[in-house]
Amino acid sequence: MKITRIQIITNTISALPAAALILRLTQGNLSANPIQAMTILTGRTAVYLLLISLFCTPLFNILNMSMFIQIRKTTGLFAFYYSLFHFLIFSVLDYQLNFAWILPEIKQKPFLQIGFGALILLGALAITSIQSIKKSLGKWWARIHRLVYVLASLIMIHISLASKGDIIDPIILISVFLFAMVWRIPLLQNIHLQRQPKWARDLNTFLSQ
Repeated sequence: MKITRIQIITNTISALPAAALILRLTQGNLSANPIQAMTILTGRTAVYLLLISLFCTPLFNILNMSMFIQIRKTTGLFAFYYSLFHFLIFSVLDYQLNFAWILPEIKQKPFLQIGFGALILLGALAITSIQSIKKSLGKWWARIHRLVYVLASLIMIHISLASKGDIIDPIILISVFLFAMVWRIPLLQNIHLQRQPKWARDLNTFLSQ
């Protein structure tokens, strides 16, 4: 399968937070509480990438640039990778994979239950993005992937409950999420450029090769 320029660029940018995290770990300058720092960084990166993926569909509809479909898939997959690392840091590094500690913690804290549910949904979407599985699902693939709106909502709730008094950050993230959702309104879905600009056509052709 041919790898396009936009795939290389998107994969590289998406991997940068992980590379920065590894570098800071090896240098020993992550923070006084490295597990907490890793938890926050992986969680926030997952959210940012998921939000980017949600904006790709309206941008594709408006500009008719197919590269946004490739960006959507890549950022969506990396959102799952970072979410999985986020959970592994919590369960393995913080709680040493001791279910006698992990299960009561999840039971007592609703934001952990919501976050775990969102991770399961995100994993299901990542698995069904595999080309062979996508083909076998047929029309069901699009229906299943509409669950991204449900899991994104769960993640917004997870962030709000986990913020512990910090309301500014959740408000900003929820506002960005709602703005992405507004473009799903049928009336706005019909908004598009009548004529694609030459720069958009040339850029899309260059990056999609």
